[in-house]
Amino acid sequence: MPAGYKPPKFDIFDGTGNPHAHLRAYCEKLVGVGRNEKLLMKLFIRSLTGETLTWYTRQDPRNWRTWHDMAEDFMNHFRFNTEITLDRFALVNLQKIPSESFQEYARQWRSEAARAQPPLDDNELTMYFIRAQEGIYFEKMMGMTVQKFLELVKMGDFLEEGIKFGKV
Repeated sequence: MPAGYKPPKFDIFDGTGNPHAHLRAYCEKLVGVGRNEKLLMKLFIRSLTGETLTWYTRQDPRNWRTWHDMAEDFMNHFRFNTEITLDRFALVNLQKIPSESFQEYARQWRSEAARAQPPLDDNELTMYFIRAQEGIYFEKMMGMTVQKFLELVKMGDFLEEGIKFGKV
């Protein structure tokens, strides 16, 4: 690395999400290095974790003569993230994990719903989110089909608090 160069803090890619978006964000952070492909390649490992880091360390760097070669291998390996689209049935089956808060669950569910094809309109978003609920959450939200997603999340938080304090 050039003397005095301090690499930026990178967004980390863990194998979930869009690999193309990760590559774009990574290159944006390194816009100041210009066409220094060796530096682009050398620093890329700092933007990886988990499955992607394992993939990277198992590669033979001699197969990558250019940044383009490495980026293409990366895209080819993680492209499935963008090719697999969630359908409505899969959204209904996304359940809350006991260790996560309702807010965390709703955020994750909404993130997954954004990937559905064709995209959900506001009414469908509400309807499928309600269908994904269980027990008291489903019972209380059933009558909220005309509400916006945010109102459902507020109700879920309210129910979660009630359960936590033994009121529900």
